[in-house]
Amino acid sequence: MKKFFILAIAVFAMLSCSKGDNDPRLVIITFDGLRWQELFSGADASLAGSPKYVRDTPEEGREALMPFIWSYVPQHGYLIGNRDKESLMQVSNTLNFSYPGYSEMFCGLADDERVTSNDPIPNPNRSVLEAVAADPRYKGKTMMFSSWESIRFAVNNERGGFPGSSAHEPSYIDTYVSKIIQDMDAGTPNGGFGGGERMDFITYGLAMEALRQEHPKVFYIGFGDTDEFAHAGQYDNYLDAANWTDLFIRRIVEYCESEPYYKGKTTYILTTDHGRGKGSRYTSHGADIRPSRETWFIAFGAGVPALGETSKNGPFWTKQFSATIADILGVEFTPDNGEKNAPFDPTFYKEPEVPKAAASFEAVNATPKGKGLRYSYNEGDFMDVKDVLFAPVKTRGIVASLGTEKKEREDHFGFVFKGLMKIEKSGLYCLSLTSDDGSQLFLNGKLLLDLNRDGGGYKDIWLELAEGYHRLEIPYFENYGNESLEVGLEGPGISVSNLPESMLYYE
Repeated sequence: MKKFFILAIAVFAMLSCSKGDNDPRLVIITFDGLRWQELFSGADASLAGSPKYVRDTPEEGREALMPFIWSYVPQHGYLIGNRDKESLMQVSNTLNFSYPGYSEMFCGLADDERVTSNDPIPNPNRSVLEAVAADPRYKGKTMMFSSWESIRFAVNNERGGFPGSSAHEPSYIDTYVSKIIQDMDAGTPNGGFGGGERMDFITYGLAMEALRQEHPKVFYIGFGDTDEFAHAGQYDNYLDAANWTDLFIRRIVEYCESEPYYKGKTTYILTTDHGRGKGSRYTSHGADIRPSRETWFIAFGAGVPALGETSKNGPFWTKQFSATIADILGVEFTPDNGEKNAPFDPTFYKEPEVPKAAASFEAVNATPKGKGLRYSYNEGDFMDVKDVLFAPVKTRGIVASLGTEKKEREDHFGFVFKGLMKIEKSGLYCLSLTSDDGSQLFLNGKLLLDLNRDGGGYKDIWLELAEGYHRLEIPYFENYGNESLEVGLEGPGISVSNLPESMLYYE
């Protein structure tokens, strides 16, 4: 114990040792909406249309997807946020979307009352970058670029007096190279992602030119392609975006570590503004999608201990990011709520609170006839699961697992699934329901999860479940557009976004 205590103090001192250097450099990079699942485990084979990044193991998969991060960071820093290894990090705001995430990240607090939209408007809270830019050591040497228009407002660069360029704004560096890159942006169809966001290769090019020409001491680059492609349901492009952002990071680090102004003096920190839904729900995030609160953090370079991938630590909070910036740069910063946060300490661990079960269920007395679920299918302009329950049945049958594969048209249909879920071990479980559009989940005849609305969403509940069979009934309707239906389960020996075939039986 004594040795561990000494080690913890030493590691924390290493993390904070940039304070001893009165002339540090800091590069801040954010991925918009990159899930921890892809960062730590690589491509999800069930979602990928191409085998490009799919590998047999999580370690092989992540190295294929993000080769620079996984070849460089473990030897020069650390990563936190792999929930499969009990490394826990999340946002403290309850909204789980972009502007609130960036605000929390740079302002050090969750402001759920005033920061409630993604609109490009000034943040009412003071950001740590404002404090940094006011410090004589960094005045005129703090700069930022971002792909998404609202990030510049979230960090308040104008009020803070430091240059910023977001979306399709021109660079503040007037060079021939910058003009060429801006011409490329102007020639990108539809601006890439419309008026509010340019593509990351443009942001990267402009940022690299500013880095080379201006030599900022504190430099922030916000990338966004991952979020845009995920929202569009283009999983392969989402993976490509993660991969080419990894390449951009490689080039930034290679330049800095070859340039005397930066070499050996630069700390690099990376994070994301929010997570995403599990499984096919990766396209969305928000208050009603619990997994989208899950985030991650990476640090490497000057003053950072080489711990590699960390495990069984946390919980950490996105609001600690601003405290870490202030700590590395030796700047005094207190969030507007008056509550200071601790900088990230990868050795920190606090035993997670055990969730309380909302209800307990004994197993039912049932004799299954076979594997799978019974389903009935019907069609109509449904906006309520009750309409599905009482509509004429068009087809019936058995399906191996929950989903919409048996649909007979793209929109305006419904299903009712019935069957048994087999629990192998009694214990505390989190049962979740994800759907687009509406659905409900009944367990042993009791309504537990209600998403009976257009658009659906995500809900979960903690339950004590006894070993044995539990009866499921799930009515569902699809209005139009995207569609999904999944029942997830986390508990003793299992963590799945959709119940596997091995757990499902019909009577």
